[in-house]
Amino acid sequence: MKLAFSCLLVFLTLTAPAQTPAQSAQPDPLTPLIQERSRMVQAYEDANAQRNSLFGNKASKKDLQEVVDVLKAIIRKDTEIVQAIKEASIRRTASIVAEKTQAERQITVAQGDQSVTKERFYDLENQIQNLQTRDKQREKKLADAQATAQEAAEARTSRELLATALAVLCAGLLWYIYKLRGQAQPVRRVVRR
Repeated sequence: MKLAFSCLLVFLTLTAPAQTPAQSAQPDPLTPLIQERSRMVQAYEDANAQRNSLFGNKASKKDLQEVVDVLKAIIRKDTEIVQAIKEASIRRTASIVAEKTQAERQITVAQGDQSVTKERFYDLENQIQNLQTRDKQREKKLADAQATAQEAAEARTSRELLATALAVLCAGLLWYIYKLRGQAQPVRRVVRR
């Protein structure tokens, strides 16, 4: 009985670490998303620096539209990044639950030998605490990413409001100029000969 228990314990000990490297070999989906976002930010900076207006060193409507389009693409990319972080968090949580379940099974099997069981139990509890700490850190990163996405959305809204206010101001000034021209009557000069 003790020989079978010892063999089972050795088998479980050897297979548990062998499973974790295979799981960590999966590529990180965040790296390409973040790199693509960096390229989009560079495109935004390039688009924001363009000045193709006929009125001097001002951005044209086309330039401003390009800036808006790039900002929208950045926001969409931020949303994809947040979604990828959520999915990674869900996968990690599932992995933690699976590891916890496996740890609980191993604890149940190992109850026959008190000294080995206690050592393994403490090790597994430490692993669970470490995994929970990592999960909390990842949740904090997710919250930070969501806050960044919210700030980007608010920045976009403030820019749109500013553009609308400037458009209304320009329309008012044009109306005022038109009104002044309608009131002003040309003064005829008397030409003396």
